[in-house]
Amino acid sequence: MRAWVSAFAATTALAALAAPAEAGFTELPANVRTFMAAYTAWGDNPRDVDAYLNLFVSDGSARLWDSGLQQPIDTPAGIRAQIEGVNRLVPDYRFVPEEVTASPDGKVAFVEARNTGTVNGQAVSFRTTHRLIFGEREPARVQDGRRSWDQVELFEPVADAQHPLPGLFEGITSSPGDPRPGVELPTAVRQLLWQREKSEALVAGHSGTASLSGPGLTAPITGRTSLTAYLDRFFGKVNDLRLEPGVTVRSGATTYQEWLGTATAHGGGDARPIPFAMVERTGPQRWSLQFDTLDLVASRETVKVLRARIFG
Repeated sequence: MRAWVSAFAATTALAALAAPAEAGFTELPANVRTFMAAYTAWGDNPRDVDAYLNLFVSDGSARLWDSGLQQPIDTPAGIRAQIEGVNRLVPDYRFVPEEVTASPDGKVAFVEARNTGTVNGQAVSFRTTHRLIFGEREPARVQDGRRSWDQVELFEPVADAQHPLPGLFEGITSSPGDPRPGVELPTAVRQLLWQREKSEALVAGHSGTASLSGPGLTAPITGRTSLTAYLDRFFGKVNDLRLEPGVTVRSGATTYQEWLGTATAHGGGDARPIPFAMVERTGPQRWSLQFDTLDLVASRETVKVLRARIFG
């Protein structure tokens, strides 16, 4: 993973273009518009596996990273098996891109999407963030893709008292805001603050009236006290964060920062090393985080049992 980070370090600090899905992607680079048309069409009919495979470069060299994977899926057969598994698990699965931000050269995009369906008789709806690097020879197809999301949202329907998935951020609600502006934090400083578990300093990088969206929150929260409590709760379940900046894309005052590395998770009191990835979106009044909390709230045994219940 560290080699992958180094290979794409030069893509950081790109200016970017952004478009909501309802805008028809008209402000995006041409190759990204072409890709998003195909991506959206597939999302309307996810059982079209060939259409999904056509989203990736055709020479078989594409890689697909996902929450919970130790290594990427790097063969066409593996990518096919992955989406076929999703269709078996969630026969009514639907995928709707909602926001797209791309570098002006069209080499990189971040897509935020809504995923819906039914698991174990219960409706599920969760948001995913996709970091996409497009092919040099096929710029409207993905060379390297990473999906960041919270697996707890998928596993909750099969959890029970013996194998629970406690709400890591349960009870955290908004607190009063304040007029103080945020302090600009360069990428290297944010990296250090994440690794040293400095909640208050990370929150200070945002306006006192900014909102935070993240795993475990049904709605954005506001107020520095609440935002700090959220990060404190996070750092209470994960430590030894060793993160390196991956891809960065900027659009006006909004920045998407990918963080890649390792951590020690403490889910179920069962400490163990895990690969860890996070996407951080920052802006003047909006801060959002996307990461997986499954290993932060569940023991290895619980994760194993719940995976068996879902995937057989």
